[in-house]
Amino acid sequence: MKIGVIGAGAIGATLGGHLTRGGEDVVLFDPWREHVEKMQKDGLILDGVQGEHLVQVDARHVDELASFKEKFDLIIVAMKSYDTPWAIELMKPFLTDNGYFVSPQNSINEEQIAPLVGADRLIGCVSTISAWLMEAGHARQTGSMSQALKGNVSFTVGELDGRDTERVREVQQLWNHAGDTTVTDNLWGERWSKMAINCMANPSAGMTGLTSHEVRANPESRRMMLKFGAEALRVGRSLGHTIPSPMKGFTLDDIEQAAWEGNVELEATFSGPPPAVAGYPSLYQDIMKGRKTEIDYLNGHVSRRGKELGLATPYSNAAVTVIKGVESGEFSVGIENVQRVEKIARA
Repeated sequence: MKIGVIGAGAIGATLGGHLTRGGEDVVLFDPWREHVEKMQKDGLILDGVQGEHLVQVDARHVDELASFKEKFDLIIVAMKSYDTPWAIELMKPFLTDNGYFVSPQNSINEEQIAPLVGADRLIGCVSTISAWLMEAGHARQTGSMSQALKGNVSFTVGELDGRDTERVREVQQLWNHAGDTTVTDNLWGERWSKMAINCMANPSAGMTGLTSHEVRANPESRRMMLKFGAEALRVGRSLGHTIPSPMKGFTLDDIEQAAWEGNVELEATFSGPPPAVAGYPSLYQDIMKGRKTEIDYLNGHVSRRGKELGLATPYSNAAVTVIKGVESGEFSVGIENVQRVEKIARA
């Protein structure tokens, strides 16, 4: 099988690197020329919770697609959510007749991709790993909030219609090179479970500057996070999805109750011990790099779908307002943004 990766950032490089380590035929495409040249010259460094590896990968700049002749049986889409449509259109001509895309991205990008390629040419992938592109040619896998709350599964893959197919089992075996992978017949429920985690972790770290663990351990930011999560879960449930709990040992109702009334046991589990390798969620990584964030595709998505359903999402709305304020320079990163969210939400 020939595998293409569009977007060799933290997740794309981690997946593509480990697939290459496992003996798979992989080509990574990325628009960051320095990153591509570093990988071509010195290889890709993968380090963090899975140890340190130097992998000789086949890395290409996206410009090379203009003269690229080969086709792929599987294409991994690992671009930011807002770059997904153009990336899909760019890669569609390089897919074999029976090939398919796999999206291990944040948000629920199957809703963007399926109309462009057809649901039969797409497999969903929920990533519970956390990774950080430290510098050109260097990706680090850090301890993730998802794995701390849900267990040690690294990826969950599934067909959009829930069927158990030969190709989804094929993806499972491939992805096992990068971490334990399971197959689900409930992709949309799993997506909304991860969405709740993303909506808790990403804006909270992004606005405070705290690490993934620090932001859960701080009582003030932890209470805010639970409100973000409760709103996401409420919207997902109202859309009719059966959502697995994002917190092992606690129900969705437990999370809802903890968000508004408190729950000592749940909050202690949510906080958890520090990870072996500390890291920041991708949204704060983007803020540190001065890049546009995915907030419109996380809490912003919850706000939009909530509005369609007639559900109030004041904390999700406030998260979007504050993160956009940080992006524009109106607000500074700091713990004071927790009170800013509270003030906006209550207004």
